[in-house]
Amino acid sequence: MARRLIPALAAMALSGYALADLADPTRPPDGLYEARPGEFEPRPELVVNSVILRPGASFALIGKRVVRVGDALGEGRVSRIDEQGVWVRTRDGMQHYKLLPSVTKHPAEQQGKPGKR
Repeated sequence: MARRLIPALAAMALSGYALADLADPTRPPDGLYEARPGEFEPRPELVVNSVILRPGASFALIGKRVVRVGDALGEGRVSRIDEQGVWVRTRDGMQHYKLLPSVTKHPAEQQGKPGKR
């Protein structure tokens, strides 16, 4: 029995080395996720987490940073902070970073008043 067991174990051990040379079919092709020289790298989007509106001193929390009007932000300066979000003036013009970008707001007049049809 030992005569058959030893060759079987040796064959199993060697088969692992043979399988090591096979390519992983679930692995993406080489170079797919590598940055190429001169390739555009997108900047992370600024996310407005909250705004604090006070007469003369409004603040906004963008990521982990608190900003106010006049502060540098990205490639521009904070121009205005209101209930809709933060307005940043850049050399390309005014950029608006919304407080709740996925929420569509409608004026109360468009929604209709209770009891009227």
